[in-house]
Formats: sequence, structure tokens, C-alpha cells
Amino acid sequence: MNKHVSKLQTKVPSSVPINPPRRIKSGLRRTGGSTRRQFLKRFGLGVVAGGIPILSGLDDACSATAQKTTGRKVKYRVLGKTGLRISEIGFGGHSWAYKQVPDGQGGYRRPTIDEAVRMIAAGLDMGVNFLDSCTALVESSVPGEALKRLKARDKVIVSVRVSHKMKGIKADKQEIYKWTEDRLKLWQTDYVDICLLCNTENDTPQSGYWDMSYSIEALDKLKQQGKIRFTGFGCHFTPELFLEAFEKFGNYFDICSIPYNVRHRAAEKLLPAAKKKGLGVITIKPFVRGALLKNRDLKGTDAGLPRDLIAFVLENKLVDICTCGVHTIKQLRENLSASWTKLSPGRRERIEKLAGTGIPGREYAWLEQGWRYA
Repeated sequence: MNKHVSKLQTKVPSSVPINPPRRIKSGLRRTGGSTRRQFLKRFGLGVVAGGIPILSGLDDACSATAQKTTGRKVKYRVLGKTGLRISEIGFGGHSWAYKQVPDGQGGYRRPTIDEAVRMIAAGLDMGVNFLDSCTALVESSVPGEALKRLKARDKVIVSVRVSHKMKGIKADKQEIYKWTEDRLKLWQTDYVDICLLCNTENDTPQSGYWDMSYSIEALDKLKQQGKIRFTGFGCHFTPELFLEAFEKFGNYFDICSIPYNVRHRAAEKLLPAAKKKGLGVITIKPFVRGALLKNRDLKGTDAGLPRDLIAFVLENKLVDICTCGVHTIKQLRENLSASWTKLSPGRRERIEKLAGTGIPGREYAWLEQGWRYA
């Protein structure tokens, strides 16, 4: 049996974050001593009390919120039947695809490769071990290059999404093979830990759903080749169709990815069904791709809002990991602080009030029509 596949149902000891195939040796050590200090120096990091690096050149040595994270680590949960021990907050692929970094001229730009290296290094140091990616090529190539420079591929769980390619026809197999091969090259690796099938209702207009049998055939072959370890699905269709997918295919898949935030809470009706099948749960859209943060004074009256929105998601113990986009070190540190910051009554009232405000834009229609629930 392939050495990757033979570990699929192995439970991971609590003393280590993940249990990946050992094809790639890592030069990243998480312990003290000269090796760690050399690593921090190499990537432009300084050391402060508690061992958390302050990254030079980003966010002006961090905000007061960032300072409070010193020495803290994100907590871990088990990703369903995979047995993987996963950080409860992870990097979303949109971290690298969208222009959200101030460019100093009144506009915005994407994070550079060097900034990605520093953010991922800081995330690793705080216990993050999950990186997701979706359609845009930079969502794979940027973190892939960062992991190469950090020599940290086997320290993280890498997830790729075969986005909007499934039609329930034989040609689906070739789409999956090509998509996976392309992503392996972009990530500069010979395997990924998770491959998620993703569709929208518009991809299969006759039903809003698709026959996964051809897809499963392709995924099985990729498993046998050692190119993927675990499989799942995460789609932009209705909650009802998620329930149908759990019933039809939940015994095959390992993971599902579901939108969940303080405004779009239909996932609360789905999570028990997912867990009944043993599926690991990855949630997306804690900020609705920034819509819940738009026009907010995050340096003043709305300070801590991103942290609180993630903390809301993490309160649900049926969630295994909340993925979120981060674009600067300041954002990273604040987002991760949700792992140890409980919602106060006042902050809960604030985000629940926020949940009642409108979200403009057609790009959120699939969430607004099917996922709102209180």
C-alpha cells in the first residue's frame, strides 16, 4: 500500500501538530537554541519575550492587540475522521489573491512573497498548521514559494480546491487530474494533504448539484498515486443540498467546507449531520470576504471586530477550523488571538447587531439567499 494512503486513518499523537508523509525534510525547528535563532535571523525576525518574533518592516512593530499575543499559541482540534490535529484557525487562500495591503499611496496591493514568508513564519510560530487555496493561481504559488523558502512543507496541512469544474460527467476526471497536477507544481510539492471538490449552483443548472461518482473515481486514483491524502467537498450551493451530499457521499469523503459567520448561520443546522458522518468541518467566510468589516473603524470604536467574528465561529465545538484571509502581520496576530479570547457580553451584542446590517453586492447573493438563519 502507498505510504501516504496507509496513514489516512492514523490518529495523530497530541504532541505533534500533523502527521504528513515524510517525502520532504524540514529545516524548520520549533524549539529553542541556535537553530531557531538562525532561522529567525534568516527571515528578518527579531526575538521578544516568550519567543514570538516581531517582523521588521510590517505594520510598524504591530499594534497593542498584537503585543498581547506574545507567547500565545492557537489551540488545536481534530479534523473529523482524518485524525489530523489541526490549528483551529488557518490561512485562507484569499490571503494572497486580493489587494488589501496599503500601498502607501492611498491604494492597496497584494502581499509580496517576502511578506508572505514572514506572515507564514509568524503563523507557524504561533501554532498555525493549515493553509488553504482556491481558484486564483497566486493562492497556491505564493504560499508554495513561502513554504519552500521556510523549508516547512511538512509542518503544515495544505488544502487545494478543485473549483467549479464538476459537471457529473466522465470528463470530470480529467479536470481533477489537471487541476491537481497544476496545483502540485504551484505549491512546489509532490503531494497535498486535502483535495476539496467545489461547485456552485450555476455550475450544474439542471439541479444545482452534481453526480460525484466520476470525481470519486479520480480522487481514488490520486490517493493511490500518493498525490492527495484526504478528500472533501465545499460548495456554494444551498444548505439543503449539503444535507443531500452528506447522505449520499458522507461515508466516502473525509471533510466538508461550509460558510459560517455571525450573519450566515445555516451551518448550525448542518453541522450535526456532518459530524454524524465523521466529517471534519472547515468553515469559510467569517468576515464574508471583508463585507462585515467594510466602513468600520478598526483602529477605534470597532477595534477587535475581526477577532470577535472568528471567536464567534470557534464557540461552536462542531467546527474544527475557521479559515480566514490575512494580509498583514497585524491582521494575523489579531485573528489568531481569537483562539484564546472569549466573547464578552458587550462584544457579542456588537457583532449580533452587525449581523443585522445589510450586505450589498451580487457576489454574496448565494449566502444571502440560502444561508441566513437566526
